[in-house]
Amino acid sequence: MLFLLVAYILVSFIAVVVFSVFLYYAVRPLFRFLDRFGLGVQLRAAISIVLFGLPFLILIAYAVAVVGLEIRALLDGELADRVIQELNIAQLDLAALENIATGDQVQVSVSILADSVLGAAGVVGSVLVQLLLIVTATYYMLVDGPKLTAWLLDTYDDSGIGQRYVDEVDPELSLALFGNIVNVFVTAIVAIVTFYVYNTFVPAAISIPFPALLGALAGIGSLIPVVGIKLVYIPLSAGIGLNAVLTGQPELLVSVAVLFVVSAIIVDFIPDFVIRAQVSSDDTHTGALIIAYIVGPSIFGFYGLFFAPILLILTTNAVTVLLPYLLGDRHPSQTTLDEFETTTSKTVESED
Repeated sequence: MLFLLVAYILVSFIAVVVFSVFLYYAVRPLFRFLDRFGLGVQLRAAISIVLFGLPFLILIAYAVAVVGLEIRALLDGELADRVIQELNIAQLDLAALENIATGDQVQVSVSILADSVLGAAGVVGSVLVQLLLIVTATYYMLVDGPKLTAWLLDTYDDSGIGQRYVDEVDPELSLALFGNIVNVFVTAIVAIVTFYVYNTFVPAAISIPFPALLGALAGIGSLIPVVGIKLVYIPLSAGIGLNAVLTGQPELLVSVAVLFVVSAIIVDFIPDFVIRAQVSSDDTHTGALIIAYIVGPSIFGFYGLFFAPILLILTTNAVTVLLPYLLGDRHPSQTTLDEFETTTSKTVESED
């Protein structure tokens, strides 16, 4: 009953748990690096969270907010206006007509303003509470996580299979969460900054539409090795280059070429061949990880970007490590029936 209650609480705060696990693996490299300076565990945990964890979360939140605003501008600004124009109702404001007809325009405005303020306050308060929970959980995972893991293994893992499972899962989670996810966000942020800087120096004819959204797509494309990011900046360069020609300004193709070269080096080459070289792994299938990154947010929401890879790694290692043990396989190195028969015959002879 107690375990069911704990499971219910964890499920209720599943997003907080997932983000805490992600932040733990994100700051753990810095936490371990600080050990060489002789600092205490608690001080290292606090420094790691303050110097890297919180700024990284804020940067992610800001990037996601900017991308969200551009998606809304794309959908509400262009598509919605186009639909209204096609329906020929652009001059009709039903809400305003209702307020004027009832004489409740001021009251409605005040009510809407009050509801908006209260709603915003509730959202901000909820976000701050969840952020506090994430930071607190991450701190104690850094400080007491190894002790708790060691106690559980010493108490309940007489066979050693639990230790083997942890040894397989831990590095894979580190690579999937810290390595690949950080690579996505670093690529996206670099692309967003690059596109915004480009827009500040070029005329509107060859400016990048929705630079934050396209930058985010470049980050997501980095999940696909080699070709992923190219699927964003190559069509983008071709599109704005074609626009320069169609507007009778071929001299602007020089700026487009600069964008292409800068994108190829800064957005594509450096993250893909420098960062990925440090975080690549052969244990978890790349295609399965890509599917997890794509399917996760569509099923669980934004935190699914982290939750789906966690489930994938836990499940695949459970199948390869725990399942053979549970089925009674005590010969993990055995690959053929002949080896089993040889081992069995030797056992029988020794008993005789």
